[in-house]
Amino acid sequence: MKRRRSGAARGAAPGLVRTLAEAGMVGAWEWDPPSGRFLLDEGAATLMAGDPGLAGRPLQSERATAGLEEADVELFLDAVRRAVEEDDAVLIELRSAGLPRARRLLCRGRILRDGLGRPVRGEGTLVDAAEVGAEARALLGLSEDAAGAAIDEAAGLLIAARRAIDASGNPHLRDLVDVVLLEVAREIANRSEPNSPVRH
Repeated sequence: MKRRRSGAARGAAPGLVRTLAEAGMVGAWEWDPPSGRFLLDEGAATLMAGDPGLAGRPLQSERATAGLEEADVELFLDAVRRAVEEDDAVLIELRSAGLPRARRLLCRGRILRDGLGRPVRGEGTLVDAAEVGAEARALLGLSEDAAGAAIDEAAGLLIAARRAIDASGNPHLRDLVDVVLLEVAREIANRSEPNSPVRH
């Protein structure tokens, strides 16, 4: 697998995204179709592989999913395969096993394709459902609140903007987008409720 300057390949991204990842609230993963290997950032390496030291290293699926409950490993891999075959999104709830306490993780991802429709890369995020209740429900499509959905969409766009700004190397712009991300994260936290998401 070719190493690229991506969020997963660099380990946890700096700024707010890194802070959330280190808190175990957010993780990002990438998948390389030709090799079948995964790249995890620090948060995903902690939550999914059970070892933050594996961040940024190409991992076979067995190692990348070693931190999940045994029954959920195939559930996750099947969701990725189905996304490839059916041109669908990865949208699933998983349980981590390799941490001091079990955690429910909401996983959302997609398959990127070339001009001929062939899969070239998979990418996705992990959210600790216990830590970010409102965002977790939105990832599962359970939020019917229009204002909440707009905030969730803004969070996704801001994270994408943050990654693009990282590539530009402009620290002033990076600081500005971090401020906005922090406010959006606070808004999401304020909307959190203790309801447990429905397991699919």
